[in-house]
Amino acid sequence: MKRTTLICITLILAAFALNAQDQQELVSDCALSIGGRTTYLKDFVIKLPEATSKDNIPVRKENIYLMKKQSYLFTQCNAEDSQGELLIELYDANKIITSSVNKRNGKVYSSVEFSCNKTGLYTIWYTFKDGKKGTGVGIVSLLK
Repeated sequence: MKRTTLICITLILAAFALNAQDQQELVSDCALSIGGRTTYLKDFVIKLPEATSKDNIPVRKENIYLMKKQSYLFTQCNAEDSQGELLIELYDANKIITSSVNKRNGKVYSSVEFSCNKTGLYTIWYTFKDGKKGTGVGIVSLLK
C-alpha cells in the first residue's frame, strides 16, 4: 500500500514538474523571439478552456502599471499544442487602447507596440481567437 501511494505521488509530482518545464521553455522561446531592442519586464502564462458559447469567451485579465513617455512591446506566443491563437487587448479603465488584431482585415499580429501618454494602471486582456482552447504566453517589455 505504501509503495503504491509513493509511486502515485511521484508520478503526480513528475507531471507537475514537466508542465512547469514546458511553461518555462515556452516563456524562454517567446522571450528570445522578441529581439535585442527591448528590456524584458514581465510574462504571463495563459491557459484558457474552450468557450461555451460565442458570448462567453474565456478571458484572463492582468493589471500592469505603465509609465508616461515610455514605449512598450506586448508579445504573445502560442504553445505548439494550442488549438487557439492568443490575442491581446490593452485597456485604460474601460477604453480599449490597442489590440493584436486589426479590426478592419482580421489580421493577428504577434506583437504590439504602445507609446504610453499617461502614467497609470492598465489592464491586459488575453483571449484565444474564436474562443478556442489554448495555452500561450504574453510578455511585456520596454522598448529601448
